Amino acid sequence: MAKWLSLAMVVAALSCYHLAQRSTPHGGGPAPLFGFVYGVATVIMLMAVAVTGTSDGVRQVKLYASHWAPWLLVLAVTGIEIGFYAMNRAGWNISTASISTQSIVAAILVIVGLVAFGEHLTATRAVGLVMCIGGAALVAAK
Repeated sequence: MAKWLSLAMVVAALSCYHLAQRSTPHGGGPAPLFGFVYGVATVIMLMAVAVTGTSDGVRQVKLYASHWAPWLLVLAVTGIEIGFYAMNRAGWNISTASISTQSIVAAILVIVGLVAFGEHLTATRAVGLVMCIGGAALVAAK
């Protein structure tokens, strides 16, 4: 059940994300927009730490700050935000921007999963990946 609830959460959040990105008013730059968005998100996360009663929250922040992966996540989140902002401003359709990027990322992550994490690619998944990429190409074609 947890797998399906987490999937539903990500699907709902990504849908809202792309709707919000596409609907953001023109006229401002990305830095003030994402400064506001991530500033409010920071406050919400700090409240979540307080509500959950995590007593070692500060130690956990130090742990994350001393590891490379969270810093890569910072760069990745910044790139995603600025990239989708730029795609929307450049005229990409909301219906094709996401599937175009996600299909390419899926193909890259299949290779990363195989090489770096020892994951296995079954014939069924390989066919599904090919169909996903083919479908994305059809959706993105004009």
